[in-house]
This record gives sequence, C-alpha cells and structure tokens, in this order.
Amino acid sequence: MRAFSARFQQWPRRWRVLAWIVLGVYAAYLLAGNVFLNTPLFDRVTNRKPEKFVMRTGPAITLLPGHVIAWNVHMRGHVNHTVYVLHADRASARLALLPLFRREVRVPRLHATGVAAEVTRVDEVVPPPPRGHEGWTLRFDAIHSDSIEYARLGKLLINGQGSGTVGFRKQLRGGPSELYDSQVAFRDAHASYDGVQLLQALDLQARFSYPWHYRDQAPGVAKFELIHGSLQAHARSHGLRLDTASRQVKITSSATTGQLQASLTLDRGQLRPGSHASWRVPLQLGDGAPDRGMLALQLDAAKDIRVQARLPAREGTGAALDADLRVAGTRIPFREPVQLVERTSGRVQGEWTFTSLNWIPQLFLRKPWLQLDGGGTVRADLRLQQGELAAGSTVDIPEAAATAEVAGVRMTGTASAHGTLEAGSPTRAQLDVRVPRFNARAGGANGDTLFDGRDLFLQLSGDGRLREFRKDMRARLRFNNASIPDLTAYNRYLGKEQVRLLGGTGTLTGDVELDTDGRVGHGTAKLLGNGARLQVAGLDMVGDAQVDAALRRGDFKQRYFDLSGTSVQLRNVQVGQQDRKAPWQGRVQFKQGRIDAQAPFRVDATADLTMSDAGPLLGVFAERGDYPRWTLSLLDAGQVNASTRLRWQAGRLVLDDLQAENERLSVRARLDLVNQHKRGDLYLRWGLLGAGIELDGKQRQWHLAGAREWFDGRPALLPAESAAATPN
Repeated sequence: MRAFSARFQQWPRRWRVLAWIVLGVYAAYLLAGNVFLNTPLFDRVTNRKPEKFVMRTGPAITLLPGHVIAWNVHMRGHVNHTVYVLHADRASARLALLPLFRREVRVPRLHATGVAAEVTRVDEVVPPPPRGHEGWTLRFDAIHSDSIEYARLGKLLINGQGSGTVGFRKQLRGGPSELYDSQVAFRDAHASYDGVQLLQALDLQARFSYPWHYRDQAPGVAKFELIHGSLQAHARSHGLRLDTASRQVKITSSATTGQLQASLTLDRGQLRPGSHASWRVPLQLGDGAPDRGMLALQLDAAKDIRVQARLPAREGTGAALDADLRVAGTRIPFREPVQLVERTSGRVQGEWTFTSLNWIPQLFLRKPWLQLDGGGTVRADLRLQQGELAAGSTVDIPEAAATAEVAGVRMTGTASAHGTLEAGSPTRAQLDVRVPRFNARAGGANGDTLFDGRDLFLQLSGDGRLREFRKDMRARLRFNNASIPDLTAYNRYLGKEQVRLLGGTGTLTGDVELDTDGRVGHGTAKLLGNGARLQVAGLDMVGDAQVDAALRRGDFKQRYFDLSGTSVQLRNVQVGQQDRKAPWQGRVQFKQGRIDAQAPFRVDATADLTMSDAGPLLGVFAERGDYPRWTLSLLDAGQVNASTRLRWQAGRLVLDDLQAENERLSVRARLDLVNQHKRGDLYLRWGLLGAGIELDGKQRQWHLAGAREWFDGRPALLPAESAAATPN
C-alpha cells in the first residue's frame, strides 16, 4: 500500500487530480446508486402507476455503473383482464448506458435464479393506452435463468427443474412490441390443472417469438396468429377420476398411468405439417367413478388436421367411443374458435352413461317444458359434414325418466327415445319419445291426477342444422284412451261456480302440436265421461258426456287460438229429481270460437245447440210449477234447435241472443251467470200465447202482457262485435 502511495505521488499532478476526480465520482455513484436502490426513492420512480405496474426488491447493490444485483425481486403488471407476476430470488442485470440518450432502456443480459412466473385472467379491467409512438423503449435482449421453479398459466401449473431465455422489446405509451426468439424447458416436471395432477416426469421444450406489432393489431388470443412457436413434450399421465355421485362433480387424479407425447409447431396461426400429439389417459367417470378404460386421443397435421379418439367398449361400463374427425386446413382460428367446428367433418360413434340427460331436450327447446330427469345411457352414431350433422346420424336413449309440462298439465313416465337426421335441404332432425305408461297431474307433481295412460308418443322435429335446432322446432304429442279416475279433477278448468263436476270417470284421447316453447298451436282432444254428475247453473245433472275439442290454429305471439269445430255432447242425462219418460240429450257445436290466452283468459264463441227438449233450459229461469199452464205440455215436447253467442271469462258465463225452436215452441233468452248469482231474460211463445221472465238472483218477475215487446226492449249482455271471429 505504501509502495502504491509512493508511486502515486510520483505521477504528474494533473493525473493525480484526474484520479481523485474519478475516484470521487465513483464514490458518489456508489453512494447515490445504492441509496437509490435501497430507499423509497426507487419505489417512487418505478411504481408511478401501481394499478398497471409494481416492482419491489429486497436488498440491492450496484458496484459498477449500469450493473445491478438485487435479491427477492417481485414484479406485477396488469393489462386489460390479464395479470402477470414474476418473482426471482436473485437477479443480476447490466444496463447499456449509451442507448439512454436514444430514449431506450436496454438490458443486454439479465440473469435470475429461483424464478416463478404466473399469468392469470381477472374480472377487473385496466384498459391499455391508445396506439402511440413517443414513449420510451424497453429492450431486454436476454433474460436467462437456469432455475425456474414453476410457471402458472391460468389454472395450468408446471413445476420442476426449469430453465429458459426470453428476450423482448416494447415501446411504452401504446407503442409496438416484439418477442425475440425465446425458449423455455422443464425436466422431470409435474403439471396440474386447477389442483388436479395431470402429468409427471414431464420433459418439455418450447420455443416462441412474434414480430414487431401494435397491440390493437393482435389483441389477446389473436397474438397466437403472429407467433412462431414449437412445443416438444413427453410425460407420464395420471389417470382422471370424475365422481358425479354428489351434486358437485369431484375431479381428482388416480394412480394409474398413461402417456403423453407431443411435437407441435405453430407458424402464424397454422399448424405445420408433421405436427402430432397423442395422449393415453386412464378414465374413471360417473356415479362413484367406475373404471371406464383407457381413452386414447391423437392429433396429426398434414394438409388437414386429423383428430381421433377411442375408448374401447367393455362390458358393464356403459362407455365406448370411436371418433375420427378431419378439420379442413391447418389454420387455428384463435379469434373465432367456432370456425374450427365449421370446418370439421367425420364420424363419432359411442355409448355413454350420463348422470343427467337434460342437455338433450335443451338442444331442441327454448324453454324446458320437456325434461329427461336423472341419468341414463345415450348411444350415438353422429356424422358431421363441415360442422353440421349429416343425414344418417342417430341417437338412442334406451330408458330415462321423462316429464312434460303442456298447457299446465304435468305428464311423467319412463321413456325411451330415438333421434334421427333425415336427408333434405336443409336436413330435418327428429326425436321420437315413447312412454309406455304415464301419469298426468294438474298444477305440478303433487297436483290432482287428471288421467293415467299408455303409449304416449312425443315427436320433436325441425331444422337439422345445429344453430337452427331451436328456432323452428315443432312437437306433436299423442295418446289414446287414457283413463280418468275422477272427473272432479277437471273443475279447475271450469271456472268457479257455474259448471261443477261432482263425480264420474272417463277416458281422454289427445293429439296436439306444440312450438319450441311448449305452447299448443293445433290439435284435438276427445273426452268421454261415464256416469258424469255435474251441476250447471244450479241444475243437478247425471249422464254421459263427450267433448270433441278442436284447436285449428293459433297465434303464439298474440296468444289467440281458434276453437271452431269443437263440440260437447250429453247423453242419457237425468235432470234433477224430475220423472222423465226418456233421458235428456243435448249437443253444443261451436261454429266459431276464439280463445284469448292473454290475461284475463277469455273465450268468445257462437254455437248451435241441439236439445231433445227445452226442459233444462227453462229450468234455469223457474221451477216447472211456476210456468203458465199452457206451457207445461210443451216443456218436454220435441227436439229443440238453438243458437247463441257466449263469453266465458274469469268464472263468468254469459249467453246472449239465444234462440231456440221446435215444431210447437219458440224461445228467446239471455243469461249472465256469476258465481251463485243468475241474471237474465227469457221469452217463451206458443202460437199467439207468450210469456217473459226477468230473473235477478232468486227474484223473478213475469211479463205476460206485451212479453215480446218487453224482451226486445231489454239490453243485450254482449256487444255485437263479441261474436267470435278468429283474428287474421
């Protein structure tokens, strides 16, 4: 030291001064640089926008200008929905000083140890700046590490012995970016997804780069359309175990092993010919996760992309798969992945047991009026042509619990289904559902039984193109002679008081067409009632009934329906306690009718009535003994033909302009029935004799003189425009 000091004193004075100046500057640099790196000053400079970028370090040191060593380095960035986090136990970097004069921060070399990297997607968004070209440029020529501990991409985690070199250039404030030729490798690594172990003994090598471009030219996943990259991977695969016994599917890995091999090259969105991948994975799936066998998946790229999957059938597993699909071309449409489906052709055959089959009717229907409850087996033979199912495709469901909700009626039973795709332009999809035995209830699963039947048939048909399935889908529901154990269950459809069923049994036959929302558009129903006991406007009646209901056409949007052609026939009817020579017969034929299903529900119709005699009609207005003596011989005499207009709304039945005739008798009437209250007018004529009755509840007022004039002067109960006419 003394020798160096002696020699230093021998230097020319100006060299000694220069040396002291250099030494002073160096000392000042050491002091300023190390103070800057280890005090809040560093945070204030680097973390000016913490919502976008944060960098923190532990102890840091700089000994030479432009060279920094830092421990416990942590960086976090947030752009759009993507958050990236980088951590290193130690980082050593050299900063080039001259490029700073060109507004460029250049790091020719950065070496890090104990590296961990994470890239995740979050709900919170930090929008990127608009395109610009005036910001500083960051350039890292080579960020290298021989000790990458793990890398996380979303839910995919790879940990093991990793190494890699990454380089990039980025202009700040909305400028372009470039990824230099970079590489990452792992040896003897493990890979998991969302905590489920997938691979072990993984050897992976990846190279990737992309050219200088602005963010808006390739945002998000569209950046893959610029990347040139390759992936080589070899690993042992864990088995997959998916237990569906509980409401939430439990996914774990099993100790059984398979194998993964991949050699893929992506060049600006195109898979290079020769790329291939194969994955053999043991599969346990279903209620209790029974063993299904070894699933083999393979991908090969040449002129096109070929994808194959095979799961050999084994007795008792309820699982098999044989798929061979070809994707036209090798381009991967990262921006619109659905285009990949549109380019796919091939065949998929298989059998699978599902814990829920409700996804099948959801393919056809906009609203869940048909449900396949619980699980079952699906056997399929599907043929695809450019992303669409092709003619000849079939689907079979041997057995499934089915529930259909139609017009407020819940029908349940054990069903089988067969689906086909028929040739045409476009193709037509058809699903035939058969239920050997079924039960129908009103108002849900615990409602009254309406009918029990056999051989219910439901056919769904529509456009066979996948995206059009639910747009014009139509359904036809048919069943014959279902038994009705108790007619009183139908009182819910008859209003409150005016018509009440008191007992009896019957049968019901139905044939209706429905739209994709489960609404009835066309159809017929035939109800036969045996020994039906009912009360109509206060009159007790016992007999047989037949209702032939017709729904000719409907307007689902306006909710108008045409019921013209519907008829109701009564036979062998005994009215009250009257001692009649022969049972009474009657028939109502709706010439025109309309149902307005919008609230409040309303029926308007014009109808023809045929009665074996007028006794029940006159009985509504007065007791038999209250009529003039000259009418008594006419009440039971001869068939009566009548016509009327009617309205049924909210439990209220209104008959107006009722005209009845036979060879000896002429009747005119109007009647308003609300709950137990009856109000109306009656005019009865025989030759020159006439009588009128004004009814209001239990009060009756007779009009014998000028009866016709009195009746004609009474107000109508329905306006003239209420005559039923189906809207255009």
